[in-house]
Amino acid sequence: MLYITGTPIGNLDDMSYRAIKTLEEADVILCEDTRITRKLTTHFNIDTPLKSYHDFNKEEATESIIEDIRNGKTYALVTDAGMPVISDPGFELVSRMQDEKLPYAVIPAASAFTMALVASGIPSYEFTYFGFLPKSSSKQREKLSEIMHHKFTSVLYESPHRMKSLMTEVSKIDSGRIVSVSREITKKFEQHVRGTADEILAQLDNGIPLKGEFVVVIDSYKEEQSEFTGTPKDHVTELVEEGMRPKDAIKLVAELRGLKKQEVYNEFHK
Repeated sequence: MLYITGTPIGNLDDMSYRAIKTLEEADVILCEDTRITRKLTTHFNIDTPLKSYHDFNKEEATESIIEDIRNGKTYALVTDAGMPVISDPGFELVSRMQDEKLPYAVIPAASAFTMALVASGIPSYEFTYFGFLPKSSSKQREKLSEIMHHKFTSVLYESPHRMKSLMTEVSKIDSGRIVSVSREITKKFEQHVRGTADEILAQLDNGIPLKGEFVVVIDSYKEEQSEFTGTPKDHVTELVEEGMRPKDAIKLVAELRGLKKQEVYNEFHK
């Protein structure tokens, strides 16, 4: 049996009775970093053995785990904080469990991105979770341009040392876009701040300390508020300058303006 076990994202008081019981009764706990998980198990007097399971060993480890489960062993998969598999290794193991028709269950816990979304005051009926942006500057600009023209609310993670850079780029694209940033969720200094991109940028380091992992919630792109004063070619060029790939920009402009993609393509390549 495999138990995909959620743990607290910061406040240990959020640990569920079911999660504690699951970790106590498992034969082995799979974790990203044994040092971090040991703090959790020590706090709750859980003496189950810990085994590393991370991006660098998951392929090799998965095979031995599957074999052990076939032979009757029970594993609990945890992450450093929150729900496993979300922006962390694990989906490969779950996929193999499905392929092998082996039993597994999910023990719920909070995820930082859902809590930040709830606390943002930004529409949450439809949203897209983007995780961490690419580290490459060019790929990050490309992804951010996609996010800033996305028709649903967008949620992403960012590290404190890259927050200013992120908000600077967001502000360049749309300084008036409503954004919410959350940090230290469930901890003593939990903070949620909502405002325009310019307002959030101005408060970073001056009201919003650059400490702790950030969750950023960005309001959707409002098509009806957009004024297309230039030609479709100008529109595509603007999106490409923001970092979007030409083919993606052509597709988006066609959708926004109610044109055929081929029409926009032809005009852009004149």
